[in-house]
Amino acid sequence: MEEKVVWSGSSSQWINFGAYLACFLVFAAAAAALFLLWPRLEPMGPVALGAAFAVVLAPLAYALYRWIVVRCLRYEITSERIRVTSGILSKRTTTLELYRVKDYTLEAPFLYRLFRLGHIRLQTSDRSNPEMLLRAIPGARRLADEIRLHVEKRRDLKRVREVDFDEVNDADLN
Repeated sequence: MEEKVVWSGSSSQWINFGAYLACFLVFAAAAAALFLLWPRLEPMGPVALGAAFAVVLAPLAYALYRWIVVRCLRYEITSERIRVTSGILSKRTTTLELYRVKDYTLEAPFLYRLFRLGHIRLQTSDRSNPEMLLRAIPGARRLADEIRLHVEKRRDLKRVREVDFDEVNDADLN
């Protein structure tokens, strides 16, 4: 059976809403302070003005950085595995075989529900990746159902079953 892409996409920029709001407020306060302090800064020369503009533009630079980080985060769900690629200059790809998924949790915070977004949290039997979080995914409920369908198919093809063992005290056996 050939591996096919089931879904490919990235997180919504709504995960940065709080950071964007904070950056806007800090930018507005710094711009107002620059406007009020301009008569005192101008006689100090270009070094003081350059530093003042750097302080004013720092929140915008941080917001741009956060936007790029989310933009560079890519999810690819295939019929066999999930790949998460992240990084701006250096890339890192994490792969999870679908038959290792044990449980699914769909989280839909209020703000995200307004925009039909949600988080999909996957509990896995993978030692290096016991939990995988797909954040702010459009159509998360439908995608979680699709993942579940392909997990079951992969388990059947691989003849894998999930077995949980509870810890047993030796003292309880006596």
